[in-house]
Amino acid sequence: MANNQKSIDEICKYRDLPKLLKLYPCEVDGSKGFVFGGNSSANLNVKFENGQILNCHPYWRFKVWDFKGNLVYISSDLEEKK
Repeated sequence: MANNQKSIDEICKYRDLPKLLKLYPCEVDGSKGFVFGGNSSANLNVKFENGQILNCHPYWRFKVWDFKGNLVYISSDLEEKK
């Protein structure tokens, strides 16, 4: 899979996630980045502030905001910590 919107859409559908757009700000285990793409592990690729692009499971310590700053997704392991 590629780092494009189509790959993100496929992961969102497969994992039953809300519609996420490429470059939505996100946080994985406290590290900030951006939704960047999807991969063959059915996970999201996240581009972190340091430039690394990593395979991240969206059910693990994952938060995503839209471009207006509204929280659009939070993994269940963090829901009680909103």
